[in-house]
Amino acid sequence: MVNIFIANLDWDITSEDLKTTFSSFGEVSYAHVVYDNATKKSKGFGYVEMENTDHAINAIQALNGMEVNNRRLDVKIASPKGNRPPKKEVEQKKQFKKKTTNFSKNPNREGYKPKANN
Repeated sequence: MVNIFIANLDWDITSEDLKTTFSSFGEVSYAHVVYDNATKKSKGFGYVEMENTDHAINAIQALNGMEVNNRRLDVKIASPKGNRPPKKEVEQKKQFKKKTTNFSKNPNREGYKPKANN
């Protein structure tokens, strides 16, 4: 069994669309478009499992780079999580320390020191 990763999918593509497309190359045992849990919208990628390796390779070669609704598909054999390169870490924004003083700017509070006028 071959697990295939499909990226850059049009947002309107469904799991059934994937299954239909890949079925033209051979038996599909599983097809799934990944959706965001919060918005219920497609994340633009999905997975297909095909029984026969030769059929899967033919599908990958035929569909990789194909344009669907002005989006070029990226189709390849899915790699297990352990074999993937690490995600790029998002550069942490520098956290600026809030400038603090030991007195309040409120003239009604104890410790208030007005600015000297020059």
